[in-house]
Amino acid sequence: MSTETVWGLIGVFVGGAFPWLEAIFVIPAGIIAGLPALPVVIAGATGNILTIGLAAYAGEWFRQRWVAFRRRRSAEKGEDAQERARKAAKAEHRQQRVVRVMDRGGLPLLSFLSPFIGTQLCAVAAVAIGTRATPTFVWISAMTVLWCIVAAWATLAGFAFFTDA
Repeated sequence: MSTETVWGLIGVFVGGAFPWLEAIFVIPAGIIAGLPALPVVIAGATGNILTIGLAAYAGEWFRQRWVAFRRRRSAEKGEDAQERARKAAKAEHRQQRVVRVMDRGGLPLLSFLSPFIGTQLCAVAAVAIGTRATPTFVWISAMTVLWCIVAAWATLAGFAFFTDA
């Protein structure tokens, strides 16, 4: 591999890892720039997947700390049993709403659309509403890989269409 190819793949990796500059956008750019397709897909997807994992697990860590802080603050205020029951019922209602949304397509649908919304944002949003980090990471990463392959195939098919015509 030439030095230019290596630097190009590093650029695709960094572009895939950069939030809002998703792998599905940098992969076609790398292929159009003349880089080999398979290494471009691997570099772009790897960069994107690393930041998805970082966003999901950091989001879950932050959410756990936030929930613990709120419980501690509630206990320090010395809320009575009636107030705690009211807040628990409200939280249960919110949780049921999240479950209904997730049952209608939830994480798989969010994961399918994540490359167009922002994979890192979708990972943080999914964890923020209560989804665990591991299923979030697995779903969004799997859909990212799928969309990376589709982006590479579409770019190569476009090249073939225009060069054969």
